Amino acid sequence: MSNASAPWTAEGPRTPDLHSVVTGPAAAPVVLVLHGITESRRYWLPRILPLAERFRLVIPDLPGFGLSPKPFADYTPEYFARSIVAFLERAAPGASRVRIVGHSLGALLALEIAARHPGLAESLALISVPRFNDAEEAHRVWFAGSFSYRNLLAANSFSANLSQVRRTGVRLTARYLKRLPWSVVSDSRHFTFRSLTSTLEHCLLHYRVDDVLAAVPRIPILMIHGEADQVAPVSRVLDLPSRPPHPVLHVIRGSGHHPFHTHADLCLRLLEAHLEGPESVAPDGRGSFVIAPPDSEIAWKPTQA
Repeated sequence: MSNASAPWTAEGPRTPDLHSVVTGPAAAPVVLVLHGITESRRYWLPRILPLAERFRLVIPDLPGFGLSPKPFADYTPEYFARSIVAFLERAAPGASRVRIVGHSLGALLALEIAARHPGLAESLALISVPRFNDAEEAHRVWFAGSFSYRNLLAANSFSANLSQVRRTGVRLTARYLKRLPWSVVSDSRHFTFRSLTSTLEHCLLHYRVDDVLAAVPRIPILMIHGEADQVAPVSRVLDLPSRPPHPVLHVIRGSGHHPFHTHADLCLRLLEAHLEGPESVAPDGRGSFVIAPPDSEIAWKPTQA
């Protein structure tokens, strides 16, 4: 990345120097990997490391989370995007374009970066992207489906948690208990009240995916979503493949908001195929189904579990 390139010039207050893991061949294509709210780089590690054989993985802790600085700031989409772009200038010098993978909040920030910096993002992979009409709808969904969100509002209860487990189902709940690493659970405390609440307010409750998506260039976009996601319901994204820039959507049966952990092997196969090139993204045949752009030969094709 050259300082002479306008999209890579950070303006405004100094951005924090993010804690990160950078791994993979120095000359390989750069893949920026962004975690969700109350997560860190450890959300991805070590399961994403097989991709480091062919790609240069850059995995930061976002500002306000993990081991990155937690300044007293407004954690807006613009602030995150500017901080990440400035971080890339230091972490991957010489790279002109990057491929971005994001989970939940990280998926929203991937869209934000692609919209704000045309020509920077070569492709996007969006896992469990939340899409709502307004803050009231988001609050209603998260209050019913997120233990952490109810804790933030001091409104948790045994009955609410039991109802959530019943809706999730015993099988998926057991998958979470077995496959969600303890490091990911412990990272859910690595934030400040300011970084958490400001991010929630600016980047989630009041974030309009539709407005940002309209500004994203026509680049390859892969979406991976859990069929039983209670935090970002899959019903809210089913129409996106029919709208520009026409992402390809893979919905994974038997998974919720964290398909990268409950179905890691399948997610890695989909990510690797997408990162290699959009023409190689195809139905996997192992428990997912695909919605592709309207001009594709696949409109809605269930596969065999």
